[in-house]
Amino acid sequence: MWSILFASLLTVLLMWVVYIVMGMVDKLVITPLRIKRIMNRQGVKGPSGYWVLGNILEMVKIRQAEANKDMKTGDYNIMSHVQPYEAQNCQAYGKMHMWWLGWQATIRIANLDLIKQVLAKDVFTMPQIQFKFLSELIGKGLVTTNGEEWALHRQIVNPAFHQGKLKAMVSIMEKCASSMANEWEEKVKDGGGCVELEVSHYMANVTADIIAHTAFGSSYEKGRKVFEHQLSLFNIIFQKLKFFIIPGYRFLPTPLNIKILMTQIGISRSLKEIIQARKYMVNMTKNASNGNDLLGLMLTATSQKTQDVKGGKVHFGIQQLMDNCKTFFFAGYETTATLLTWTMMLLASHTTWQECARAEVIDVCGDGDHPFNADMLDKLKMLTMILNEALRLFPPIVDQVREVVMDVKLGDLDIPKGSTLYFPRLSIHHDPELWGTNVHEFKPERFANGVAKATKHPLAFMPFSFGPRFCVGQGFAMEEAKSILVVILRRFRFQLSSNYRHAPCFRGTLKPKYGVLVMLESL
Repeated sequence: MWSILFASLLTVLLMWVVYIVMGMVDKLVITPLRIKRIMNRQGVKGPSGYWVLGNILEMVKIRQAEANKDMKTGDYNIMSHVQPYEAQNCQAYGKMHMWWLGWQATIRIANLDLIKQVLAKDVFTMPQIQFKFLSELIGKGLVTTNGEEWALHRQIVNPAFHQGKLKAMVSIMEKCASSMANEWEEKVKDGGGCVELEVSHYMANVTADIIAHTAFGSSYEKGRKVFEHQLSLFNIIFQKLKFFIIPGYRFLPTPLNIKILMTQIGISRSLKEIIQARKYMVNMTKNASNGNDLLGLMLTATSQKTQDVKGGKVHFGIQQLMDNCKTFFFAGYETTATLLTWTMMLLASHTTWQECARAEVIDVCGDGDHPFNADMLDKLKMLTMILNEALRLFPPIVDQVREVVMDVKLGDLDIPKGSTLYFPRLSIHHDPELWGTNVHEFKPERFANGVAKATKHPLAFMPFSFGPRFCVGQGFAMEEAKSILVVILRRFRFQLSSNYRHAPCFRGTLKPKYGVLVMLESL
């Protein structure tokens, strides 16, 4: 009897081992060979890679070599500096080519009509590498869900970013920006009327303050601490990216993974306390409103909402609220801070545009500490042009990827299942065929007649993506950026410091490697 049981267990174990091995053979050998054969047959080629590693070693080597160099100040042709491996492949294989991230085939699609075909439908998913990274950072929120689950998240989140709700947040944005400006005033006084200031640090702090206030309202202090822990978590997870090709690495009890887990637990515990405290306060005061901050608006829209889907129900409860709070912070803080930093660099370099923007701001919003509102921000046409040009030259998110979950037809191309589609946003924003010969120059006037007439294709400018999954926080980000710049332009004049080193680099977002140094003086 025992021998029969042992033989049965051994058989099951062997079957399981065979299943695992066959899966790995398919993932590491059969699928890559199939993708390469199909794409090469259609004329889409690229560099050969090492088995399992792909082109990673070559990519890292080229990127590190370029990262050690500075660019000439005022040179905005940043493609070959920020993404040197991609730029090199474009020269060798054309705009459409492929490379290998480990065993994952990545197909570069620069044709805007094909990109539109992909982004207009929510049938392509986030690649597993990106999904694992973001899931550890922000959980399963709006960015990391798909299908019916994503649709429910979007339905819950949309009301929080309605134009009417955003208008009510402008006063909070102004208050946070004014607090930063007061600190700058003190530094200018201490510096004898003019001071050298590194602005990226301040842009990060003020956007974090705004997100914490608009997300958590009266629980701002607790929310700010949660976000500080989340920034630490990002830095820890970023260190782990180098191990992504090792199967199952994220499940190993390494010091790095343990540190990630403990930080995640601490963040979730703190967020849950904030949410439970808000619910308790509402119940005790018998107030029908959960508040007008993002948390309150989501609580009102949620009410433990569920949606019927195939195989059961999609639930939106406390865990989903926490994950979306984390999503809003990371997406809203990081990208807007980066946009503002590059905009400050551009205005400091092009002081004529800075003066024109200041004149418009004072004319529309008044000078000094005169309060302004969302309706005034909407009238700032020149400032909008400047922000759009900053987003074009230095888009915070330089690319976009989608995984192909089934064989599909894109135009005349057959795209095989298992490949990743790569959309080069930075390259598209710097393409002279779409923007003209002055594509690498700071020319806000190109947006004078709106985005549609600024370029030769409606999708050539897509800093917030396109289609059903476009960035829901687009309106929030632009209101926030305008509010901060209004406060700065009304109180200060600035120019680029001679100590500024121009070195754009990619680390989650497109950032200045050494920050942005300006010489600041009060008006």
